[in-house]
Amino acid sequence: MRKTSKLEVLEFINERGVISPFDLMERFGYSRGGAAAMLNWLKREKLVINDRRGEWTITNDGLRRLIYYGRL
Repeated sequence: MRKTSKLEVLEFINERGVISPFDLMERFGYSRGGAAAMLNWLKREKLVINDRRGEWTITNDGLRRLIYYGRL
């Protein structure tokens, strides 16, 4: 399986609005730890936020990143 890019994950989160790590596991084939690691990596870069436990949404910085790379 090929590695998923940050932009692909951000696009997915933007399309769905709110996701859980399980959604990444289903869509991209991540393991539970892999999904959590990807979301935490994006959180450290301030591209996503988890306001409620298990629910992740894209931030304004994440939207700007999608716009910059022409993915929105």
